[in-house]
Amino acid sequence: MHSSSLRGTDFKITQNGEAIPHADRFSSFQDTDRLGIVVPGRFEGIGAMTLIMAYVTAFYDRYRESGPEFYAYPDFFTFQREAPCADYCMFDIWPYHKNIHVPEVGQQTSEAIAGRGLNVLLVPDSDAREVELSPVERESLRRNVEQCFAYSASGTAASSDLVVECRSELLRSYALSVLDSVPADDSVLEQRRQWEARLAVETLRQTFRKLDLEDALGRI
Repeated sequence: MHSSSLRGTDFKITQNGEAIPHADRFSSFQDTDRLGIVVPGRFEGIGAMTLIMAYVTAFYDRYRESGPEFYAYPDFFTFQREAPCADYCMFDIWPYHKNIHVPEVGQQTSEAIAGRGLNVLLVPDSDAREVELSPVERESLRRNVEQCFAYSASGTAASSDLVVECRSELLRSYALSVLDSVPADDSVLEQRRQWEARLAVETLRQTFRKLDLEDALGRI
C-alpha cells in the first residue's frame, strides 16, 4: 500500500495522440476491478510498470473518495512462466500468492486468467498463436475482460496508441525490487543494469497498444 502515495497528477497519459487526465482516463474504474499481466519470464512486467501503477493509483483514488483511512490492496495478478516467480509486491500486487506460476501451455494460462475474473488483461507484444479454450472459459473471459493491452518488456510496444509517463524517481525502487526478489545470476544482473539505464532519465515513458480480446488471447 506504499504506492498509495502516488497521485493521478504524477502520470501523463496520451491516448490516440491526445492528452487525457488520469481522472478522466480512469473515471469508470471500480475498486473491485481486477488486472492481470502475462509475463513470459519473470521481469518483463516492469515494461508495463507505468500503466500498472496508473491502475493502482485509480484503485486508491476510489478509496480516497470515501475518506483518508483505509487498508486495502487491489486484486491484481501476474502470470509468470518461470519459477520461482518474481515478487511484484512493490507494484502492490500483494500478497505474494498473487504472482502465479503458469506452465508454457496456453490452455492452463487461460484457465488461471478466467478463474480470477480479470477486467483488464496485459499481454506481451509478441506474435499471436492459436490457443485452445473451452467454450465455458471463452465465455467467462468475454463476460469479464473489458480492456486488453499489448506491452513490451523494454517498455515500447509497436504501433502504440497509449502512452503513460511518470517521473522515474517515483518508480525506480519499485522496478529494482522486482529484479532483486530472485537469486541474482548473470541474466538477472544484466537485466538490472538495463533497467538502471532506462530509469536514469528524468521521465519513464512506456507505450501500449489496445487489443481486442481474441487478439490478446492469442498472445498468452
